[in-house]
Amino acid sequence: MKIPACLPALASTVTSAAVSVSTSATTPAAPTVAASTTPVGLLVPLYEYPTGTTATADWQALIDAIDAHPQLPFYVIVNDGNGPPYSPNPPSSMPDWAQWIDLINARSNAKTIGYIYTSASARDYATLTSAVDQYAAWTTTAGFTNNASAYDIHIDGIFFDEIDTQPSKLSNNVALTTYAKTAFAGRGGPVVLNPGTLVQAGSESLFDLADSILQIETCYAKSSEATDPGNVLRCPAGGYTPFTTATPATLGTNATRSAKSSIVVHDFYEQWSPFEAASAASLQAGIDAVVNQGVHSFYFTTYGYTTNFTSAPASITDVAAYAAQIQNLS
Repeated sequence: MKIPACLPALASTVTSAAVSVSTSATTPAAPTVAASTTPVGLLVPLYEYPTGTTATADWQALIDAIDAHPQLPFYVIVNDGNGPPYSPNPPSSMPDWAQWIDLINARSNAKTIGYIYTSASARDYATLTSAVDQYAAWTTTAGFTNNASAYDIHIDGIFFDEIDTQPSKLSNNVALTTYAKTAFAGRGGPVVLNPGTLVQAGSESLFDLADSILQIETCYAKSSEATDPGNVLRCPAGGYTPFTTATPATLGTNATRSAKSSIVVHDFYEQWSPFEAASAASLQAGIDAVVNQGVHSFYFTTYGYTTNFTSAPASITDVAAYAAQIQNLS
């Protein structure tokens, strides 16, 4: 889930394709699942650098969605340049991010999560704990806008990307998760591990430590091996099993572990070339299946993680609306 260097250039190409297919919002259908005591939240990987008309529209759409559904939890991953170490800390780019992090922190149903990649749990442990410490140290900062000398940029939790759950890495993963849980104790945000696949046998104790484990990170697109204009494989064969409504059930029947699992689905369209959008009904059916599995959090995005969060069918507006409607949340 790191930010590939080629994606910003790709974004403009993808956006125009999306607009030609569908730009209108969809209306959520009637709720199908009663709300639980702990709502299934949205784990939002909005890695888009928040400057420019398109990017700020995406960030504003996120804020609007948070406000529109005050009972729906939002866990927003903050990812500036693939995370720490930063020098200085906060990074010199922070004035661009500060007003948006501040807006998220001002909302009681939203939590900010700091992005840290682990290189398949092989990155130096001291570097990773230092990254945790850097996020924990964020408090307030100045921004570029007028009268903004003290934006609230505190971070509530941590997102560890590229976790390898093979048992030989267990002790390292346990130590890292425990360190982050201690550093962010009392802040109310989750510590999330992202292996992107099911936790391997022998590492199940990670469920006792992490708030959630992103066990399914996949695509929806059925056009395996389709290459976009940026020469990026959208859904590589052998790398992904495309999402269907049966996919959430692969988490198994252990409800406690499902409640500590997350699902993220990108490339939510039928095919890339020629482009064919997925339907709003398909999006709602997918969200229905995820929520019925009783997971901690999820997200669907039409493309990747660095732009197009207002593009149909899986716009932030509609994903949030469906998630709230299905759970009978206001």
